[in-house]
Amino acid sequence: MAISARFYRTENDHLLRCEECDLLVDIPRLHGKQSADCPRCGHLLRSGSRWSLNRCAIIALSILILMPFAFTFPLLSIDLLGVPIHASVWSGAWNIAVGGDVYTGFMVLLCAIIMPLCFAALVLFLWLAKRFDHRPRNLLLMLGYIKPWVMLDVYLVSLGVAAFKVREYADLHIDIYFSAFVFTALLTTLLFIKINPLALWNEFYPRFHYPRDESAVTGTIRQCHCCEFAFEEHRGVKDTQGRLYCPRCESLLDINDKIKLQRTWAALIAGMIMLIPANVLPISFIYLNGVASGDTLISGVWSFLQQGSYFVAFVVFTASIFVPFSKVFALIYLLVSVHTQNARHIHFKMKLLHFVHFVGRWSMLDLFVLSLMMSLVARGQIINFSVGPAAFYFGAAVFLTMIAAEQFDSRILWKLYDRQQA
Repeated sequence: MAISARFYRTENDHLLRCEECDLLVDIPRLHGKQSADCPRCGHLLRSGSRWSLNRCAIIALSILILMPFAFTFPLLSIDLLGVPIHASVWSGAWNIAVGGDVYTGFMVLLCAIIMPLCFAALVLFLWLAKRFDHRPRNLLLMLGYIKPWVMLDVYLVSLGVAAFKVREYADLHIDIYFSAFVFTALLTTLLFIKINPLALWNEFYPRFHYPRDESAVTGTIRQCHCCEFAFEEHRGVKDTQGRLYCPRCESLLDINDKIKLQRTWAALIAGMIMLIPANVLPISFIYLNGVASGDTLISGVWSFLQQGSYFVAFVVFTASIFVPFSKVFALIYLLVSVHTQNARHIHFKMKLLHFVHFVGRWSMLDLFVLSLMMSLVARGQIINFSVGPAAFYFGAAVFLTMIAAEQFDSRILWKLYDRQQA
């Protein structure tokens, strides 16, 4: 059940600014499965259907117990010329690194092992901090930073794609520890949905109160993007240069819009440059009796089509080609709209930005498939597999476009819209 702005007040109401369109909204107290949406842009402001820290800590502990089995033990195995070969999450990243592509191996390791491990550990550390009455400001900030980089759900899809790709060379078997990885991915996704960082901020820092009555506010209400705390501007903390900081998480608020746009353009242009060699150079090599055959991104999709695996070809094409280029074109469109002072179709542009945030991480599917292939098709056999030079450029393009999307501030477009409407 979603509710919007309130036209009557209770003692539990409070004011805040929508972090997407900067509208000042009156938020009522929520019960059960209720949620509060911004009446202008529809952005989710508050949700009452979140779990307590104790329940989230139990899920995080379960994830940490399953992780050694999910990451280090075999998930898939094949019989290649009578020799059993196993693939695990760890061996995939390790084989890419020892194969000469250290940076690509680190990208896979970061998104498939390090970030999921840090995410579950952070939730557990927050529970311990609550038990010992500690104020974990840095842990709460890190929780918001690392969430976009946890990609176990993407890795789960890549297991299916790798299975279709390997079956033409040998018989594939699913190991018992595959279930441990599935449960780890599902529990991590559940923890993503049910944990509420804003509720944790309010729980650990109850002395910070939100403004409750707009008529009693004596100054401008500001809101921190890091901890979503709304406060009157004169209650903020200023340094010697006059820059305003959030009184709760101590994050810098006064970042010039031009600087935000420059950061977005810098990351986006770098990502566009990386996409050129990522699509031109081979991303993988298959060695049959010593003869190398290179595959680019588009030729890999074409090979799936020739095998009749149309659904797998569609998934790979979407993640490897459509998503990266659509992100680039969407961000260019949004940035050009800002520079040309064009705020028309504002709701369509917000949906476009949401699309970019949602699909950005799924481009890592191709690198995860490569890591599994590096484990399953071992070196030293008649059939060998190697990662091509395009893998690093493709991973760098994914990272840079994700950073560009995070740096773009939608409030800049809404400011233009407000001025044109006025």
